[in-house]
Amino acid sequence: MTRRLVHLLLFFGLVLGPASCFGSCGDEGGAPLRLATTTSVYDSGLLAVLIPAFEKRTGYRIEVAAVGSGKALKRLAAGEADVAITHAPGAERAAVDEGRAARRTPLMHNHFVIVGPPRHLELVAGAGDFRAVLRGLAKAEATFVSRRDGSGTYMREQALWKAAGLSAEADFIIATESGMAKTLEVASEEGAFALSDRATFISRRDDLDLAIVYQDDDELANVYSAVEPEVDAAGVDAEAARAFVEFLRSAQGRALIGAYGVDRFGESLFTPEG
Repeated sequence: MTRRLVHLLLFFGLVLGPASCFGSCGDEGGAPLRLATTTSVYDSGLLAVLIPAFEKRTGYRIEVAAVGSGKALKRLAAGEADVAITHAPGAERAAVDEGRAARRTPLMHNHFVIVGPPRHLELVAGAGDFRAVLRGLAKAEATFVSRRDGSGTYMREQALWKAAGLSAEADFIIATESGMAKTLEVASEEGAFALSDRATFISRRDDLDLAIVYQDDDELANVYSAVEPEVDAAGVDAEAARAFVEFLRSAQGRALIGAYGVDRFGESLFTPEG
């Protein structure tokens, strides 16, 4: 199959347009807390629950940019964000070790899953681990949709292809250069496979012609963390960032995280860290 690159111009306004605020963007002219986040936390709907509760409790207002983990960490290092929520542990630790961030606090976890068209489940039938799944897809040259956007999901995808002894640049892999929700839409339209965080897939599966074809693998654990800037970093509000992280780790924040998804989907989409 000839390699195709899918250029998507229709991004969520949150990604390419002006950043969005939950509530107003500050109190009486005060600057909002700027949150840069992985798209999956936004696409799953979790932030729509957490942020209003934080704003009500503290009086802060939050401005959100859902840009993916890689770009979120870059924004934090450049002073363009006050705090980040990401799921790229290696990149997060490097940011702290290299002085581009002050602190990394694990918040919650779920798992990555591999999804694909229900009519092609035979391509992965009997696979014992994700390596066998990916090798089966590669052998069949089944179309695989990749975010290829520098996100935490894409970082993990690259690592999985490498672990399976396969190239992440193979011809049967097409790229969206977009967030998780849009990538799932493309996979559904193309009858293709993709790697997704479980929360985003479960929250959107009713609109997708996709099913989970591989899951429940400890090697696909997906940990989300809050990353804070250095206290004396120019142009950032480290105090507000600390307040946000403390809220997320509080009994209220953890309860909201653990309960999210139960009423609507019959299962919690995230497990708060202990």
